[in-house]
Amino acid sequence: MGLTDAVYSNLISGGAYFRIIKALAVTVMITVAAWIIAMIIGMILSYMTCYEKKVVSGVGRAFCFIFRSVPVVLIIWLLYYSKVFGGSLSAIVASALGIGLYGAGSYSEILSRSAKREMAGFSDNIKSSLQKSHFTAVIPEAVENSLFEIKRLTILMLQFSSLAGYIGAGELVNVMTTIGHRNMYPLFSIFFCMMLYLIAAAIIEAIFNKIIARVAVRRAKEDEEGHDVV
Repeated sequence: MGLTDAVYSNLISGGAYFRIIKALAVTVMITVAAWIIAMIIGMILSYMTCYEKKVVSGVGRAFCFIFRSVPVVLIIWLLYYSKVFGGSLSAIVASALGIGLYGAGSYSEILSRSAKREMAGFSDNIKSSLQKSHFTAVIPEAVENSLFEIKRLTILMLQFSSLAGYIGAGELVNVMTTIGHRNMYPLFSIFFCMMLYLIAAAIIEAIFNKIIARVAVRRAKEDEEGHDVV
């Protein structure tokens, strides 16, 4: 029993490659859907958190605290096992929504912290004006200033996709460990799964690093143009 047997048993035998590809697609689907949910809800919560009225900002902060503090797996279980909208959510939907809510709380905190730093020295009138353009001006600026933190959050949400296996969503970790135990090569399956996650994380790193570099170049050009005008 050598490496060749382990590769064949875990990646080829019994159509394992098809199950792995399908599981990889499920993992990507959960991560992308969760990030879309996180962006939409996170931007809304950041608006509430930065709102001038304390009641609204307090509600926003409360939701952020709940989404960030409750273990993601418990949120997924709650959504999956409870009756929502008159029926049970599918495992993939419940997983994406649970991870997305965690991401929304964290994303909102990232945006709000950056926005508040930007508005710290402004008068109340300017703050009120900026509040009206929160989604069109404040958030884009906050995103550019927080790309490193957003990158880390994206990788963390990718890792959280493995929790979908607790409710049988058929994501990558769940499928690989099942194949490994069935073929008596669990260590190979774990190692191969780790490599796939490392590749996915490296892709995310590369994408964000390119975006960060482009933002830096654009800002450098804007600064040069500003100096030339002066």
